[in-house]
Amino acid sequence: MIDTLCAVLLWLVTAWRTPAAWRKPSKRVLWSAFLALAVAMTLRLSSIAAPMDAALGVNNLSSLGKHLSGIVAAHSVLTFVHNMAEEKAAGLKSSRLHLVVPTTAAAIITVLFMATPQPHEAVDLLTEYATDWRIAAYGGVWTAYLGAALFSASRLCWRWGRQPGTGLLGRGLRLTGIGTTIGMVYAMHRVAAVVLRFLGQSPLSAGTTEAISGLLLFSALLFIVIGSTLPAAGRLRRWSREYRDLLQLYPLWLSLTDAVPDVRLDPPRRWASEILRPRHVHDRLYRRTIEIRDAVLTLSEHAPSALRDRARAHVAASGLIGAQADIAGEACWIIGAQQARQHNEPSSGEPLPPASGGRDLPSEIHALKQLARAYDSDLTRAFAAKLDHARTLETTQ
Repeated sequence: MIDTLCAVLLWLVTAWRTPAAWRKPSKRVLWSAFLALAVAMTLRLSSIAAPMDAALGVNNLSSLGKHLSGIVAAHSVLTFVHNMAEEKAAGLKSSRLHLVVPTTAAAIITVLFMATPQPHEAVDLLTEYATDWRIAAYGGVWTAYLGAALFSASRLCWRWGRQPGTGLLGRGLRLTGIGTTIGMVYAMHRVAAVVLRFLGQSPLSAGTTEAISGLLLFSALLFIVIGSTLPAAGRLRRWSREYRDLLQLYPLWLSLTDAVPDVRLDPPRRWASEILRPRHVHDRLYRRTIEIRDAVLTLSEHAPSALRDRARAHVAASGLIGAQADIAGEACWIIGAQQARQHNEPSSGEPLPPASGGRDLPSEIHALKQLARAYDSDLTRAFAAKLDHARTLETTQ
């Protein structure tokens, strides 16, 4: 059950990181780490490993694939941590294993695997064939590389993660360091199991040994996944906030740009399409604020002083004061200007600046959300109905 949960979790993380890895080569090393881990954990499942070995006609070939994937994953995690440290902490030096080391380790265990007679499929290759010196050496080489890579990654994670001012990235590195440290314990446990089996000792049953290995591996992977994902939490929080703002401004934007379609850069999308389009949120939000303000500026040509005075009087009669009254008054004259433009009434030719606004994008978005709420209020709808009624009376007289 734990192995299945690990495999599913790793494939989900790999799929989530695939678009970013495709767009940015710098993100591919971490993506390759999760892909290799996902493959390794999938091959760890007996329901997949045994049928695959039977189909290929080679006993325990899945174990070799699992261990080779583990070497790739360990090297990728180590490379990711080193790259991040070199980029964010100039002057922080730490030794790193050259690519020739994992390549050599992979070649050695492949040769030892092929040289070992394996008459039956094993649940755990390293323990069930541990009495054969070739598999004992195989296990020693694999765990030695795994332990060395994880030790190097752990040391760098802990050193860099304690640097001041690292924020979420530092906390993520510390969590990753916990994961790689547990990974070292896992490697030592595997070494001990192989050595004891080679010496003919078995203080623990094979099932117990496998359960301990699985628990350590799951814990290590969980901390590594959380630690490597934590730095993205800030970006995810910012994306969710901008996505929510984008949707909140959609009704106001659609109404105003329907009245002034010339300000639109692209044709409008339906509400469902807007919801189901999660990409380029920041750029779309920035463009949306510009188009709303351009539409308001154009509509202000149809909002003479008399209309603005009526809007202020209407808002004052409701009891609103201060900044709330200014925003509500702006919403009222905007909807009045829309009606005037719709009825082809002559403009004043004097565009005026908005009553509300911000000095930067966040404050501008905040101001526009307030305007959107006022625009969609009963107070504004009542003002629009009053204007319609007055216009109807003028037409009938």
